[in-house]
Amino acid sequence: MSPLNRDDNRFDILRLFAAWLVLFSHCYPLGGRGGNEPLASALGIDTLGGVGVAIFFVLSGYLVTLSLERSPSLFEFARRRALRIYPALVVICLLCVLVLGPLMTTWPLAAYWWHTVTWTYLQTASAWVIHYPLPGVFYANPQPISVNGALWSLPYEITCYGVLALASLLPGPLRIKVPLLGAALLALLLLRPVGPQLGVFDLFLGMDYYHGKLGLLFALGAVFACWRTHIRPLLWPALFLLVFAVFLPKSSSWQLLAYLLGVGTLTLWLALYAHWLPRVPARVGDWSYGAYLYGFPVQQVLAHYKLHEASFTAYVLASTVVTFALAGLSWHLVEKQALRWK
Repeated sequence: MSPLNRDDNRFDILRLFAAWLVLFSHCYPLGGRGGNEPLASALGIDTLGGVGVAIFFVLSGYLVTLSLERSPSLFEFARRRALRIYPALVVICLLCVLVLGPLMTTWPLAAYWWHTVTWTYLQTASAWVIHYPLPGVFYANPQPISVNGALWSLPYEITCYGVLALASLLPGPLRIKVPLLGAALLALLLLRPVGPQLGVFDLFLGMDYYHGKLGLLFALGAVFACWRTHIRPLLWPALFLLVFAVFLPKSSSWQLLAYLLGVGTLTLWLALYAHWLPRVPARVGDWSYGAYLYGFPVQQVLAHYKLHEASFTAYVLASTVVTFALAGLSWHLVEKQALRWK
């Protein structure tokens, strides 16, 4: 199979939309309106931010599997993934510690620089151990302390890459092993006890809730990638699953499963066949990762200056404009330059 043609798919615009959904959804808790998140209030299945993350993971599963198939070696696959993830992540972590922290902290600068929390924050650049606070930063915000809470999903993304790479080393074709992994994650979601006694980060059979949820979305994308010459995502079954999910018992495993399969299949159908969606020009590039990295800190800064209290609409608009401006700079100054090494 030849590489995906940018003119024939809408992956870029969907990732950009997913990044904005995450940003918009975060405006509610970061702007002091946590209980008013639109989708969660209306349906209770997920937040708009959760939908954005779902879009990211299913598209990632599809594209990363293609990347693995076309890489001459596992080392080359890992190198390409590292070049996509780490340069921009390292930059945002350095900016948070060296620029944002000193400007926003309420502590004396000497105390800020000497505190161990300041420097342990840099471990976040590993994409594996995520730290959220910096000394004296955003302590009085509606969502206090966390400098970049959006990064919580990075370890799950890296885990998906690792599991896919390990699966490629096992005997047998990837198109058989990937569906088996997906089936195992599906079973994990169905078996996981539902209720307040088991939190989303509590382990069940060695994995938490998001290993199952995000892993299944990634696996769904990977399955469609492996079987792309035989199976295509279909619109009407995806819409049926989403409507069906609304009428299933609230917070049940079956509702979650119908929702995930529906939103994942719909996303891939839109990416591959919805040619009526606008296309991001090649010269613009992919700003979605930069928006994911910069959105939360931008929103926290604006909340620090009480913009959300003056006007929630202005808070959303300012968050969007500033975030995507920084995302554009991140793409052209950091990400695109790093990708030249691919």
